[in-house]
Amino acid sequence: MANPTVNAGEMTTTPFQWGEELWRHSDPATTYIHTFLSYVNKVREAHTSLPPLNTYADLHAWSTEHPSDFWSHCWHFLGVRHSSRFNTVVDESAPMFPRPSWFAGAKLNFAENLLYPKCGAVGVDEDTFAIIAATETLREKVTWRSLRERVRACQAGLRRQGVTVGDVVAGYVGNHVNAVVAMLAAASLGAIWTGVSPDSGVGMVVERLRQIGVKVLFCDDGQVYNGKRFEIGTKVREVLDALDNVKACVVFDVVGAGVEAVKGRGDCEVIEYANFCVENEDEKQEEMDFVQLEADHPVYVLYSSGTTGKAD
Repeated sequence: MANPTVNAGEMTTTPFQWGEELWRHSDPATTYIHTFLSYVNKVREAHTSLPPLNTYADLHAWSTEHPSDFWSHCWHFLGVRHSSRFNTVVDESAPMFPRPSWFAGAKLNFAENLLYPKCGAVGVDEDTFAIIAATETLREKVTWRSLRERVRACQAGLRRQGVTVGDVVAGYVGNHVNAVVAMLAAASLGAIWTGVSPDSGVGMVVERLRQIGVKVLFCDDGQVYNGKRFEIGTKVREVLDALDNVKACVVFDVVGAGVEAVKGRGDCEVIEYANFCVENEDEKQEEMDFVQLEADHPVYVLYSSGTTGKAD
């Protein structure tokens, strides 16, 4: 490994120099990566004549030189939940672009794996914390049990709006628990999630969301920054007026401004989040649904920082 340096107009290399070591784990054998390394070696010993991987450097080299084997082992070690197993991991001869297909033949759901993580046959204790959130105005600890129930209720609301596989659900929201809940509910149905910060201007939001056909928009009714309260209802109304494909706007109560501050064009239903999640008796009895999809099914639309969002 080398650092490039410029010398008289030519590119030369100098040997890489490691910096001073800042920290070393006192007992690497207790780490999760060591557990994975041990798992890999047990599989190799049982099914191949390959020598064991003795160090992290060995593990890293194997992961880059044999990515199909590495990611197959990851799949099984992490206990990825699926309804259909993959046929192949990846074509190692394919170039990086266009991006090759991964885990062809598999059927799974992204949200299901986030909400029900496991390692092998071991799952998480549903009464432990899944999220510990801190904003300027709120401290919140959410257990796995509570998070799953909140996602289930939000999923029911999205179903009532007709959200299905391939639809786009957007969040004009800050970083809070309800944003995570909405994203997971969308992903559980095979919808695609995208998010824009509530401090973004109307023009940027419209340029980003107009080109992807948003069906349901989640928004905050305002934000708190540096102790000051800002309502954004006017901005949300302008966004809704510019996006005539949005069927419903779901409003999170952040500053207490309410839905009236957001209501714009008449054909877009504006709903308080609390009402959006109210279920009828039949819905209360339903299990959360996780639509099974190909591993390559899109989950997010992301934007690089500072871009206008315009398609060039």
